[in-house]
Amino acid sequence: MGLKAEHIQKMYGMITVLEDVSFSLEKGQKVGLIGDNGTGKTTLLKILAGIVEPDGGIVAVRKGSVISYMPQDTSLVTDETVRNYLRRVSGIGALEERLEHSPESLAEYERRNGYAFDHRADVVLAGFGLREILSDRRINSLSSGQKSKVFMAGVLLSDPDILLLDEPTNNLDLPALIWLENFLMRSETACIIVSHDRLFLDRVVRKIFEIDWHTRTLFITSGRYSDYLMKKEKERARQWAEHKAQQEEIKRLTETAREKNNGGDAGFAF
Repeated sequence: MGLKAEHIQKMYGMITVLEDVSFSLEKGQKVGLIGDNGTGKTTLLKILAGIVEPDGGIVAVRKGSVISYMPQDTSLVTDETVRNYLRRVSGIGALEERLEHSPESLAEYERRNGYAFDHRADVVLAGFGLREILSDRRINSLSSGQKSKVFMAGVLLSDPDILLLDEPTNNLDLPALIWLENFLMRSETACIIVSHDRLFLDRVVRKIFEIDWHTRTLFITSGRYSDYLMKKEKERARQWAEHKAQQEEIKRLTETAREKNNGGDAGFAF
């Protein structure tokens, strides 16, 4: 088990955002978190990331697991160079500093492939179409779109066990989107992804978590996003058929009662 949420509840004032949300996330699972706007998708991600405290329930994470969260708003304001920023937010820079005084950190450094960090950073930046961005370029000099991509690169380079992505495709062009899809599909990192990009979800995720607008609880469907849509359509068709059958039965019973009443009145006619 990578992460387990049990009976999560959250209210803002008198408004219930999450009522009773429970699920488990296993290593390598890719999950799409969906629901109408305002159903608490972002709130749930923030609770899982430890940014927001739930009003009830618990979130249990496997000891030593690293959780990385990418919010919708990824604006960066820093005068750091791209390279220094990536080394800092990934944790590699701090790990290298500890190596000087704590040789036992070497195993962790090697596990995270620290010696190849610069190459890995170049690969990720190139994947996001930032090959032309020099490593000593100041982040404050980048465009908003470039900043978003650098932010996402830092999230991916942190080597998370659990990745929480809130609308990650918003600022990506097609080549960068395709690269991210392939990266996530190859990765052993468990992911929970909020996205309105149906094709992206269909390619990446293999399970759907849906927050219901009315109950504020979670419904879980295994399979691709397109599988979820087919199941929803079948469920709507079943509910419509049941409704139609109920209406026809009500109509039949009403007509039967009317006929009996008319027949009874006719018996007393002179």
